[in-house]
Amino acid sequence: MLTRYWSQLIGIGIDRQTPANETRQIVFLNAVVLLVLILVAQNLILGSIYQVPASLLLLFVAHGLFIGIVLLWNKLRLYLLARVWFAVAATLFLSSYQVLMGTASRWDVFLVVCVFLQCLMFPATQRRWMVAVMIFTGICFFAVNFVLPVPPKGLMHDISDNYWAMGKAGNLAGFLFCGIAMGSVAFQVINRAERNLAIERDRSDRLLTNILPVQIAERLKQSHDLIADVFDETTVLFADIVGFTRYTENVSPSGLITLLNSLFTKFDDLSHKHRAEKIKTIGDAYMAVAGVPIRSPNHAEQMAAMALDMQQVIERHNHETGQALQIRIGLHSGPVVAGVIGKQKFAYDLWGDTVNTAARMESHGVPGEIQVTPATHALLHANYHF
Repeated sequence: MLTRYWSQLIGIGIDRQTPANETRQIVFLNAVVLLVLILVAQNLILGSIYQVPASLLLLFVAHGLFIGIVLLWNKLRLYLLARVWFAVAATLFLSSYQVLMGTASRWDVFLVVCVFLQCLMFPATQRRWMVAVMIFTGICFFAVNFVLPVPPKGLMHDISDNYWAMGKAGNLAGFLFCGIAMGSVAFQVINRAERNLAIERDRSDRLLTNILPVQIAERLKQSHDLIADVFDETTVLFADIVGFTRYTENVSPSGLITLLNSLFTKFDDLSHKHRAEKIKTIGDAYMAVAGVPIRSPNHAEQMAAMALDMQQVIERHNHETGQALQIRIGLHSGPVVAGVIGKQKFAYDLWGDTVNTAARMESHGVPGEIQVTPATHALLHANYHF
């Protein structure tokens, strides 16, 4: 139950409209305010027990009210006002305690804590405000310690020695506690940020390798230089679904995408199986290459095996769905130029006569067959029937 109430209290001011980059700071400030209110209540109880002057008790009450209103500012979505209000109010009240109870009471150590808290309360977009309140707190710290003539036991001479000694010990212990707490918070924040950064980096790497070959993606991450390579021994494959334009006239958009996604996903699996590289899809056409970007002496065999498997994919699809799709495939072997072009939505592509010839082999081929050039035939005739 206490955990639930605590979560509700530190979540004051957070809703669906709260900026994502300020959520952590709001929760942190709310938690600090609640801790300060607990400490103020503790001082009120001890002050009543040791019969401190009524003016000091009123100061404790005012401290609690001024700090507690920060929760209201957050509730009203006045986030910047809440942060500045807390920083200024905490600094003024702590400085007042130092003057009233003396330099030996060590209230000034909490001014140091305030500076650290201000670093965690403000998002990066409000850095100027953070610097301003930090300067204000720093000025007050030096004023109560080195400028104002504050006696060791302050201006209130009628405070009992027992309360004064307990207060000093409590302040030093509180400073140690705050140091441990802030160190723990900083540790958690830094580690959470590093974990999130690692997750985002892995996600971006996966997206990049879905667009580019792994080897090219690594080169692109390490250098922004132009990527352009010549590969003398490659085999390029083009495949196209026969009569697909007519098929699209009688199917819904979702059905169309479902069909293409099903077939091309299986083609992607075949590309991975045969160590080929998918280059792109153009409508219902599929383009892949072997020997790029990893050079391979068996590039023709890799593409031939993939082409035959693609025919099997179409046959299984027709058997399962009752459709009668056919695929044309064209192969040609030769040199290509490969590289990355573009700045936005960049792509890894191939250029050269080899690409053009492979595309013509497909477009002028026979449905259900694999058409190859003499160059590819010369590399495959020993192991394949034509």
